[in-house]
Amino acid sequence: MVKMLWDTTSLTQPVFNEYLLAPIERYAELVQLLPASESHHHAYAGGMLDHALEMACYGLRLRQRHLLPPNAKPEDQSSAGELWSAAIIYGALMHDVAKVLVDIEIHLQDGSEWRVWHGVIPKPYRVRYRASREYHLHSAVNTLLGQQVLGGKVMDWLMSQPKLFSLFMYTISGHTERGGIIAELIHQADRASVAKALGGDPVQALSAPIESIQRKLAEGLRYLVKEQFKLNKRGGQAWLTDEALWLVSPRAINELKAHIYAQGIKSIPADLNRLQGEMHAHGIIEEVEEGKHVWKCDITDGDWQQSFNMIKVPPTLIWGVDDRPSSFSGKLTVQGAGTVEEQEKQPPSAAAPQEESTPAPEQPSQNQADTPAAVPRPAETGTTSSQASDAASTSIDDDIMALFPEVKSEDKQDDITKNDSNESETSQQNASESAKTAPLIRKSSEVTNNSNDSADLGERFWQWLKAGLADHSIVINDTKAPVHTVNGTYFLVSPGIFKRFCTSVLNDKNQWQTVQKRFQKLGVHVRTQGQNIHKVSVEGQNKTGTLMGYLIKDPGLVSQKIPPDNWVLTLVTTKGEKGVSDE
Repeated sequence: MVKMLWDTTSLTQPVFNEYLLAPIERYAELVQLLPASESHHHAYAGGMLDHALEMACYGLRLRQRHLLPPNAKPEDQSSAGELWSAAIIYGALMHDVAKVLVDIEIHLQDGSEWRVWHGVIPKPYRVRYRASREYHLHSAVNTLLGQQVLGGKVMDWLMSQPKLFSLFMYTISGHTERGGIIAELIHQADRASVAKALGGDPVQALSAPIESIQRKLAEGLRYLVKEQFKLNKRGGQAWLTDEALWLVSPRAINELKAHIYAQGIKSIPADLNRLQGEMHAHGIIEEVEEGKHVWKCDITDGDWQQSFNMIKVPPTLIWGVDDRPSSFSGKLTVQGAGTVEEQEKQPPSAAAPQEESTPAPEQPSQNQADTPAAVPRPAETGTTSSQASDAASTSIDDDIMALFPEVKSEDKQDDITKNDSNESETSQQNASESAKTAPLIRKSSEVTNNSNDSADLGERFWQWLKAGLADHSIVINDTKAPVHTVNGTYFLVSPGIFKRFCTSVLNDKNQWQTVQKRFQKLGVHVRTQGQNIHKVSVEGQNKTGTLMGYLIKDPGLVSQKIPPDNWVLTLVTTKGEKGVSDE
């Protein structure tokens, strides 16, 4: 990896050795074979050094996309560019270096404890992670080791560019909101290295718009806390103490996801654990311990007491010094780490306040998925307790289910004409083979209306579907999307996907039932107990809606890369649904 750094820079060998290789060697002497984490990424002997060098390599790759210093004259960028590149390497070395001081106890062979400001570890040693460590303290302490790792000449070099020096120091001390492009590149490089260590895709991590995600998460949470959440009230989502802002989980995160999705932003993780990890990586929430973000808390307010799973947010993320509201007058006691399973079993007061009820919204009409109008509120179909619902809990359910315009009540789907009873299993197998050996996918715009002959409508629909997913003209897992991913495969919402094909290709929406029947004869969908149509539930906190549609047998027939499952959809086993049988 050091050779990669040498190949990426344009420094002369003596300058590289003195200003880059020497700090790397001092860093290696300092961290030796220490792991980067206790049980997360790079949790092995030598993991900390590997992580820092990987970050440096990824960081330089990212730096090549930018002209640095930002907004400078070309001649200034030419003369100072190498220093800005070097700062990325220094940031990779320094961003976690103080973990060896504040997170880890180093014990020498004679039993004495060694602290790294004493110098290089002199004897054989063993390490132990501190049980009561503070997970953000290392950022504040990183600068303490700057002289020891970087050395005086490097510090002088950085100081020759005051703006760069300030961005660098803000970045390594944890003030990433002030670290500008340096903080952004270091954070992206960190994410790429972690993704590689955990078996993910570092290339995808490098291309993710980290700063945009961070801003949207922070702005969304700030809006919800200030404008939507009840603060320090029974049945509310937020509780402010002198130490932190505590938000009921997963309710607050689900509301944040619904708020961001409603803005058409698709880049945040759908999985709860991944999103919590993302929020922690951006400094939006704090960990209980490594890899755990949910706190178990007891709240006491007079004679009222309740236990919640909560996430912990720095109040400065939401309010300034002048506009911070008063802290909760009752008592909030932290009991330890909560679990994802416990989040899903929150008491009624955690799921919904108990002060007022909100009537169910109107059910959308069948054709609403085909219009660009605002998505209406779907009908409430799940079993709820009207005494345990209010406008806030209804809002999250509506916001979640409003993402799916074809959410239906338990009424059955429009009757689908039954297949001929003499349709043989062999014909379905032949059709399935035909779908597998179909011609290469064309752009969806090229799937033209050559013929309305019903005999080929199923195949034409199939090719149109694959082409639309390939060129992203058909959106997945998003507002008004006619296609979602459930149980690791594609779910085609019916009748919406067929109506869309008929409208865009045949210019005749009324043919959707014919197209649907011809699609069934391809045999590429899952049939369960003689049924073609599957039911998927759309889960809110206190409401449940349903979508009806088709599951694809082999998602590899559609695309080689399958998106993650939609987090609010759950496949429901259906038996005897009306009008969906092949018999």
